[in-house]
Amino acid sequence: MIRTVLGEIGKEDLQTTMCHEHFIVDLTSVRKDHDSIIETVEEVIPEINKMQELKVHSAIEVTTIDLKRDVRKLVEISKKTGLNIIASTGFYIRPYHPKYIDESTAEEIADLFIKEITEGMDDTGIRAGIIAEIGSTKGFHPEEKKVHRAAAIAAVKTGAAVSTHTGPNEAMETIDILLKEGMNPDKVIIGHQDLVDDTEHHLKLLKRGVNIAFDTVGKVAYMPDEVRADNFCELIKQGFEDHILLSNDVSRRTYFTTYGELGYTAVMKKFVPMLKERGISDFVIQKVLSDNPARILDFDERDQI
Repeated sequence: MIRTVLGEIGKEDLQTTMCHEHFIVDLTSVRKDHDSIIETVEEVIPEINKMQELKVHSAIEVTTIDLKRDVRKLVEISKKTGLNIIASTGFYIRPYHPKYIDESTAEEIADLFIKEITEGMDDTGIRAGIIAEIGSTKGFHPEEKKVHRAAAIAAVKTGAAVSTHTGPNEAMETIDILLKEGMNPDKVIIGHQDLVDDTEHHLKLLKRGVNIAFDTVGKVAYMPDEVRADNFCELIKQGFEDHILLSNDVSRRTYFTTYGELGYTAVMKKFVPMLKERGISDFVIQKVLSDNPARILDFDERDQI
């Protein structure tokens, strides 16, 4: 069972899925610009429609509580587009944390996550379908570690998956924290690993049993997509097609197609063709885009509170 903002669906109904997207998000409190915000249903729906034209059926919306998550707008978007949207509970990186984080224990933060997963977010009755995107910064601040521990506690109690915002230096410690609390590694998605041009690094993570996300596709200022594709193919050769996911991570308006960029279409319009050119089969692509997210997001009723 997959939990969307419009209710529960079967794993078979998820189909092609972007694993890490923002439809309503506000990063301006720290970035101090007018670009790092997507705030209206009207501006984002045409961009989502372009993604849907490329046969995308679902998306994990990873906007956290402290990035001004708006569940009601996500519901409106889902109703108007037909896109399956999995909403998140969680807190992002240290600069965005509310004062509540400093004043709370990991167990108290976990209780909030559990409530949002089992009862609903923001007094809507709409339940989160994942804990995401739990963030870490360079050096891994103690309060970020506390949030990770809280996420793991909540995940173990509810059966939810956890998806992260993780740099290369924090990746292994992130896994250590989550697994120490008893998480099933297959419920862990370590995000933004396509920003690391090091397949040995990727393999070390994957050998822990977790999943990694190549989720900044199209952001060529950070990493050429050709490098992403080559690294992806090497991991497939090593037999890890069951533990990789893809997405675009659109977090600024200027990534939209209206600004001449690929927006939410980068994976399907550009990256998937690149993979096929490199010999990746439709079978593997279906695993990465559909089977893997369906397996990871699935709530096992036996594991829930």
